[in-house]
Amino acid sequence: MNDQQCTQFLSDIRKPLLALHKAILDHERAVYEKEFGPVSPAAFLQVLINGSAFRWLTPLSTVIASVDEILDDKEADVEDRCAAAEAVTGLFSADTPNNNFLPQYLPLLQADPAILHLHGQVSQLLRGMAAK
Repeated sequence: MNDQQCTQFLSDIRKPLLALHKAILDHERAVYEKEFGPVSPAAFLQVLINGSAFRWLTPLSTVIASVDEILDDKEADVEDRCAAAEAVTGLFSADTPNNNFLPQYLPLLQADPAILHLHGQVSQLLRGMAAK
């Protein structure tokens, strides 16, 4: 991948990743509230931050933050941009060692149509990147 391809990929995938992240959080909040009752957004945020049951979301949150940081960093170089692009693709790859995200994520594709739809958008961009 060259610098332009990495930069374009990061720019293209940013919004779909954010939408996917939000859909996952909405789904997880609904599941949580079904079990524990309604909670305020602030209370659910505390559960996300402090609860071990949601640690599996950390890699997705981290990748999104990294994409934002790299796109905003005027001093980032080609290695930084391509490493961020590889981190995104690695997050959704079963071939990535110790991928703690996928085992929790994949069942959501069958549980929530919104997540499946957004996954399709992300997958399309991932396939396009893999073809380059």
